[in-house]
Amino acid sequence: MPGGMPGSIIGYMEARLWNKEVLQEFTDLFLPPSKFMMETCVEGGYSESKFRVLCNFIDVDKVKNPCFKKEDYYVYLGRVNEVKGIRTLCKAAERLDKKLVVIGGGELLEELQEKYRDCAYIEFKGQMQWEDFRLLIEKARFMVLPAEWSENNPLTVIESQSLGTPVLGARIGGIPELIEENVNGMTFTSGDVGDLLHKIQLMFKHTFDYQTLAANAVGRYSSEAYYKKIMEYYKG
Repeated sequence: MPGGMPGSIIGYMEARLWNKEVLQEFTDLFLPPSKFMMETCVEGGYSESKFRVLCNFIDVDKVKNPCFKKEDYYVYLGRVNEVKGIRTLCKAAERLDKKLVVIGGGELLEELQEKYRDCAYIEFKGQMQWEDFRLLIEKARFMVLPAEWSENNPLTVIESQSLGTPVLGARIGGIPELIEENVNGMTFTSGDVGDLLHKIQLMFKHTFDYQTLAANAVGRYSSEAYYKKIMEYYKG
């Protein structure tokens, strides 16, 4: 059974059977959702010629008719844990006079709630459902993703942009591929409190075209765009 000795033996045998050389021989094309993943595979010995990058898509019905009336706060959406860089974000946020709204649950939630309970500029919402936090994303000046562990193709970036909300993302993993500087967001050095603090201030000062940002994102990340691209690849 999975997780037991028989499952381990089966997994080991499959790994021996489907090794890198065999997998490449019987695979015509690999379609990772980010250039970061492609480059990681190539560094591991896979042939670059067999790769094409195809970004994930979203259900655009979820992001229809967004509100572009922004309010004076920014938002974090994701797990409240170490690898997401939430500690670094809070260190920057407590030094600013702009409100950070943290949406999500995780092992650090209670600790950070206690640590910043007297900070007027950080609000922890805890775990929420899409229908409950969508409006918070729409009205935010921007969403920040301070990851300190490589993320492949984060949907939080795609969904935020599709609602017309720009993204301040860490330059790590596949995050920078989704951000065009000063057009749909900005990037900063992962784990660097000073750079993050500076870029948060720049994001508040910068003028973004929210409607165009949303339209471009929906066009790029729709299932129709995905289908068109994948059919091009299948047809060669």
